[in-house]
Amino acid sequence: MIEEVISFAREYINKPAYRTAERKAKIREALKQLTGEIVLISCGTCYIEALYKILKRTTMATSKYELRRGVVLQVFGDPTKTCTNNTLTDALAEWYLEHYPEKTVYFVRRPAPEMPVIPPGIKIIPPAPKIEEIIPEPESKIDVGWGLIDETIDTIVVVPPEPPKVKKPAKKKSPKAKT
Repeated sequence: MIEEVISFAREYINKPAYRTAERKAKIREALKQLTGEIVLISCGTCYIEALYKILKRTTMATSKYELRRGVVLQVFGDPTKTCTNNTLTDALAEWYLEHYPEKTVYFVRRPAPEMPVIPPGIKIIPPAPKIEEIIPEPESKIDVGWGLIDETIDTIVVVPPEPPKVKKPAKKKSPKAKT
């Protein structure tokens, strides 16, 4: 039922002559199977929206892999391995990821790998062990020449210098009116 609705979806959306009562009934039944929603019988645009929901639900569930928009994967000398999002199958995507792990950047959606994929020729160096250095407490006070320092200064307050005083221009005296 759903495959039949998908097969006539484009014609139904683009050509009003193909919008028959029989097809509307199939669209209602397919949407109810997929989502459980009910289409209003008298609403013409509701059927088109229902078709879009059906198409979206069925195309997203077909493959575990999705390529980025506009990506075409090709293998030199083997045209059977050329694929886009429309022609990508799970087997072909897994073949690409097995033989060309560097092409994972071209996939938007893919299942998480069980183990990390390490490209050939890469050597993994284990991290060096951490060495903790223990600094002993000083036994005596430190002499800096001006006296003994008993405590550590937690904060140093810097007082900003005063801004230079700017002289304001003197006001011009207006001549007094003679009476």
